[in-house]
Amino acid sequence: MSRINPSILQNLNSIIESGISDYPIPMKKGNSIRIKNAVVRSNKYGHHVFDLKAKRHIGYSNHKTTAVAMAHCVAHNKEEYLHDIARLDHKLSKYYNDAVFYKHSMEKTNDDDRYEAIQMRYEIALDECYRLKEQIETFIFDK
Repeated sequence: MSRINPSILQNLNSIIESGISDYPIPMKKGNSIRIKNAVVRSNKYGHHVFDLKAKRHIGYSNHKTTAVAMAHCVAHNKEEYLHDIARLDHKLSKYYNDAVFYKHSMEKTNDDDRYEAIQMRYEIALDECYRLKEQIETFIFDK
C-alpha cells in the first residue's frame, strides 16, 4: 500500500478551501445557520443575523428565508440590499398575518356571502406571500 505524498495532500486541501471560500455553503448547527462570516440565530420570536467578522448585529427578521437572504448579502459584501430585504420582510409579515386572520374567519363564519368574500381576500393575501417570498429568494440565489 502506497502512502500519500504530504505536499500533494496540502496542495489539494488549499485548492478545495479556495473554492469553498468563493462559494460559501450554508451550514446548520443547532439553532443557527452559518454562511461564511454571517450567522443566523433563531429563537421563538424570530431570527437574528450577526456578522462575526465585524462583531455586530445586522438585523432581525420574522421569517427564516429573509434572515438567510440577509446573511447571504453580508457574506458576499452586498450590504446595500439589507434595507430592501427588511422592507420585503415587513410586507411578508403583514400579508402572512392577514392570511392567518382570513383563514380563521373562514372557519368561524356561517354566512355564505361573507365566506366567499373572506376566501377571496385569503387567496389574495396568500398569493402576495408567495410573490414576496420569491422576491426575497432572488437575493439568496443571485439570479
